[in-house]
Amino acid sequence: MTVGTLGIIGCPILEDEIFHSMTKDSEEKNIFIVDTRPAFSLKEKFEAKGVSFTLIDEEDFRIENYNIDRGNGYNVVIVMNKLGLHSDPKFLKSTLEEQITSYQGRFDAISLYYGMCGNGGWDVTEWAKENVSIPVFVFREKSGRVCDDCIGVAVGGPDSYYRLVKKYAGMFFVTPAIAANWDEFAKELDFCKGFEVMDIHTVAEVFEVFGYRYAVKIDTGLGIQGDLFQTRCEYVAKQTGLNLIEAEPDFVDIYPAEHLYEESKAALDQKNQ
Repeated sequence: MTVGTLGIIGCPILEDEIFHSMTKDSEEKNIFIVDTRPAFSLKEKFEAKGVSFTLIDEEDFRIENYNIDRGNGYNVVIVMNKLGLHSDPKFLKSTLEEQITSYQGRFDAISLYYGMCGNGGWDVTEWAKENVSIPVFVFREKSGRVCDDCIGVAVGGPDSYYRLVKKYAGMFFVTPAIAANWDEFAKELDFCKGFEVMDIHTVAEVFEVFGYRYAVKIDTGLGIQGDLFQTRCEYVAKQTGLNLIEAEPDFVDIYPAEHLYEESKAALDQKNQ
């Protein structure tokens, strides 16, 4: 039986991977979610699936005014960050480092449900070995290389990502989470920076300037599916002025998501041996 507390720091674009990890693992666990605005849709997914969880007030979490019995049973505490940190890679890096440093006394291990997003070559687990007292884990492909971003996570890592980009060069990739969160995703990334008005016409113009012609649907099997996923992808294509196509199923590989959780949980078991 696993004993200890795993902290998960997540990006909303990778919340489907968090949901998958929590629901696939059949071991009894106490799930806690810090009650922030970015956690809203994740809470909805747990509620729809009938997965029990306990909310921690955001202010109580900030001042550590909450009770979790770290020595009895298996606990998972989920902290969702706001969408869009990756629009500034340096800020993303510093934010995650600050959070890890601040949270290390609360958890026995930390899982980062994040791509590195512009911080190529940065292995936060190596940084953590030098700077904090608990192990930290990130998405990796089977060879051990860190996944660069959420698309890399969806297709199994850097090698598969390179193969995807080579085949679909100059195209915009759409995962279920990107499709589901498109309006906020587009707003946070500020696609229309420099334009006077942000609407469907300027978004399409920006993508035309970028040289994009197609939106590529990547069906990970996680998150929204079927007709809803298709409808949301068509909405993205309309908003961006792109033609919608779909990547071949063999590009999808959720190994990074499954391995991240398994590796993080195993660290708790090793700690108690």
